[in-house]
Amino acid sequence: MKREFVKTSNAALFDAKIKEAQLRGARESGLVALTGRPGEGKTRTLQAWAAEVGAVMVTAQVDWTPRKMIIEIAEKLGIEITRGFERRMEEMIVKGNISIIVDEAGFTLHDRAACLEKLRGITDKSSTLLVLVFMTHDISRLFAANLKQLKDRINNECNFKKSTLEDVALVCSQLGEVPMDPLLVKHIYEKTDACMRLVVNAITRIEISAKLRPEATRHTPMTLADLKGVELFHVLGQASRKGA
Repeated sequence: MKREFVKTSNAALFDAKIKEAQLRGARESGLVALTGRPGEGKTRTLQAWAAEVGAVMVTAQVDWTPRKMIIEIAEKLGIEITRGFERRMEEMIVKGNISIIVDEAGFTLHDRAACLEKLRGITDKSSTLLVLVFMTHDISRLFAANLKQLKDRINNECNFKKSTLEDVALVCSQLGEVPMDPLLVKHIYEKTDACMRLVVNAITRIEISAKLRPEATRHTPMTLADLKGVELFHVLGQASRKGA
């Protein structure tokens, strides 16, 4: 399977929200909250964007404190953790206009959002974007909490919705090493509920099955009939489902 990034409708939405945030009026309001169900491609989209613009991306941990968080960000930027490292880190962020991405950002809400407040202080001074990835219940915690100074800075909320059939077809086409019949693509869409993580897993299993076909048929589109008896989908906590 190919490893390229596929620009789905959700990825296009993220790009649009980032552009809106970059055109923000108040220099201290550049906080983008990204939400959506698990497996919808949020992390992969952010990894691609971070590589494109030179953003620094970290994953929040349950035991994070403001200091642990700052050390991790500094290390990601290649800054030695010695006296004055935080000042050097902030200078680098300002000079390079480096955006900060925090995955699993629900963990930054602990202890009255001390970690999130620390990030806000950094990005307020640097006027750079702060992108936070929340589970849906976490973003509701943020809005329910007494954190007006943070809520006021959320320039855009970007909600990744269920991917479309066209998105799934695009992923199968761009990532798959073998062509797939449209009915098979529709089957993948329906059985995975368009969860991109499961779609990618299905592509891998389809490619394994494709290699077992006779040489003469290996370049023809894979069909549901080719996958009879193949365990194509698996959801944690549920029984595996056959390909056809």
